[in-house]
Order: sequence, then structure tokens, then C-alpha cells
Amino acid sequence: MQDEKYILVNNEESLAGLLMDLEQYDLAAVDTEADSMYHYTARLCLIQITIGDHHYIVDPLCGLDISPLFKAKAMQTLIFHGADYDLRLLWHTYGFAPKHIFDTMLAAKLLGEQHLGLADLVKEYFGVELEKKNQRADWTIRPLSLDMCEYAIHDTFYLHELCAILCEKLQAAGRLSWLTECCNLLIEHSKRPSPEKKDPWRISGSSLYNPCALNILKHVWHWREHAAEALDRPPYKVMPSELILAIVRSVQATFPEVDVKRLPKLPRNFKGDRFDSFFAMLQQAVSVPPEQWPERLPKAPPPSVIPHSDLLLALKLWRDEKAETLKMDPSILANKSQLIWLAAPGNMPWNSRYEEAHLMNWQKQVWNEILQEQLPGAKRIGEKEELV
Repeated sequence: MQDEKYILVNNEESLAGLLMDLEQYDLAAVDTEADSMYHYTARLCLIQITIGDHHYIVDPLCGLDISPLFKAKAMQTLIFHGADYDLRLLWHTYGFAPKHIFDTMLAAKLLGEQHLGLADLVKEYFGVELEKKNQRADWTIRPLSLDMCEYAIHDTFYLHELCAILCEKLQAAGRLSWLTECCNLLIEHSKRPSPEKKDPWRISGSSLYNPCALNILKHVWHWREHAAEALDRPPYKVMPSELILAIVRSVQATFPEVDVKRLPKLPRNFKGDRFDSFFAMLQQAVSVPPEQWPERLPKAPPPSVIPHSDLLLALKLWRDEKAETLKMDPSILANKSQLIWLAAPGNMPWNSRYEEAHLMNWQKQVWNEILQEQLPGAKRIGEKEELV
């Protein structure tokens, strides 16, 4: 890879060359880099594109209008490895979603590959060890170093050839349509906004806290968010969740006083104005009257369906046996929540169970095979019904 050439797209001339190249081909290999490990708000920092013999590194932070990129012919059919995050990032930043994708990670999963990482697959099929030293690099750094650029093109350099190999194997196994359906669903999911979490300050580990502790937690969490935004750093780097919970326990133990000596060890940069702000926040938290403290969340409502236990066990066993025959991970055929719906009690028809479980068409076909093989010999766990 040291001798491979790449083209950095950070001006009108290089963008024009890329656009011209993209019109000559029907598909491109794409990857992205973001900065969620170094900044408060994640931004799209790089778009790597391999097409033909050319490797492009597009710089979205250079001030160039790169929107024409997303109308180019080759950008409508893309090869990714682990497309989910890339698709969401591109949709969120530019409102762009390709018409078709080939996800080499999903392809490897459907083929029952033991290792799904790009580095593992490149080593397996090409005998090449990919560099990992820039895996956690800050991609907002400009100018980009030679090492960072070479690392960036690793992620698309082998994707065309890997796509061809996996596509041939999927066709031989009769599973190419499975991948197409999975990829189409992935594109649609990438366009859906993530649901906003109610009370995001209720972090993991706080569910059993009483209202007094929850009030302190809420204040500490919001202080961390404001500090992280001001510093432009990820919140967990300002104060990890474990430390937040330890602070809450410490302050509650001395409530209504705030005993600095009883606080857990704070980060080294908690000095001067920052410590004063932090201490003032704790003082404000303990001064909030009890009637304004947040309540504990009520118990979670019962699940929408409680499965028939014997049927659930049988379906899991049948799924695992089928997955072993297909040499693939059982969860691909049905994950835990899907199994629960398939094992719904009562006389719900199988096609209704499929719909409630949100099975894809290829999964329905596999489950039809499972049920045709298993149900005639099964007793007291479900009725043989007409299959879809």
C-alpha cells in the first residue's frame, strides 16, 4: 500500500476529475471517517472512494461544495463494508442515500464467515495485513498526514475485488437475493431518525436510585454535557458514567451537605474555574426542594407478547439446527425478539407471526422450510397450518 496513489479532493479541479471519473462507471466502493471520539458533535470528516484504478479521499471540511458528488452515476450503487453507520452519516449530513448497495460484511455474514472484520477478510482472501495504527485517529486534523491518507484508502482499496468474490459465493449458495433484501432494508433504516431518548440523564446503573439521588444525577449529567460542548469533547472523556454514579453516591451520603473530601477522585483538570463551576452545581443540586426531585420510572409495561414457552424452545432448537445446516449464525434466521413473536401463544397463523416478527422474505422462506420439516412430527407445541 505504500506505493499506491490516491487523489485528495479538496479543490474544484480535483472534484471535477472525480465527478468525471464517477460518470464512467456503474458502481464505486465507499467508506467514511467521522470524529465522534474527539469532538462533542460527530462530523463527517472524510469520504473515501475507490473507482477503477483510482483512489479518492474527499475532504468535506475544506469548504468545497461536494453536493454534485451525490448525483453522479457511480454513486447510486455503492460497495460498503459495514454500511449502517456510513449510510446514516451520509443521510444525516447530505440527505443522500444510494439506490443500491453491496455490504461485504453482510455478505460475509450470510455466507457464515468466521470473522467479519474487513482486516480479517482482506487477510483471508488477499493475504494482506492492514495497518491499524490510525484506527483511532482524529480525522479533523488538517493537513492530513501521509500515514492517515494511506490508512484511509485501505478501507476501500480491496472492496471491488472482495465484492466480486463474495458475490460469486452468494450466487453459488443461492443467497444473493438474501443480501439484496438485507441491503435494501439497511438503506431504508438509515433514513429514519433515531428516536429521542426521554430523560437521557437516566444513565445505565441509575434505575434503582431514589428521587434524591436522581436529582443529583440530573444536575451532574447536565453539567457534564455543557462542559463537553464548551470543550468540544465527547462527554465520556469529560466525565465517564462510572464517575458520575460515584459522585452521586458520595453526595447523597452527606446530603444535604457537599463534603469535597468525600468526593471520588476527580479528573486532574478539575481545577480553578472548572472545579468552582462543578462545586457550585452540586450546591445547587442539594438545594432543590424535594417536591421538585424527579421520580423513579414506573416499572416497565409487560411485553406486547408472552411466548408459549415450549414452542419458543422448539423454534430455537429448530432454528439452530437449520443454521448449522446452512453454516451461518442462528441469529440471522431470527433474533431473540423475532423468536418471541414466532412463539406467540394462541392460534395466530404463521404468516401473521412472520409479519409481527418483521421477517424478510428470504427469512420467511427459510422458516417455511423449517416448519415443513419439523411441525408434522411435533406434538403439543403448535398446529400445522398452511404456510405462506
